[in-house]
Amino acid sequence: MVTFKQLSERKETITEDIKKVEETIANLDSQRTQLQANLYALQGAMQQIDYFLEMKDEEEVKEKTKGGK
Repeated sequence: MVTFKQLSERKETITEDIKKVEETIANLDSQRTQLQANLYALQGAMQQIDYFLEMKDEEEVKEKTKGGK
């Protein structure tokens, strides 16, 4: 037969497990937020490089046009 003590101990174990899972979820949420910020930063850097490449390409076209005249 199950005793009150056994049920209380089981409840305590489950409560601890719930806390651990909640902490893990909170940590994962924090990591996700950090990773999302890193992704945005990398995407911004990529856009900046694309912009500079476009500027350089336009500059080279202008130089060729000046040299060709």
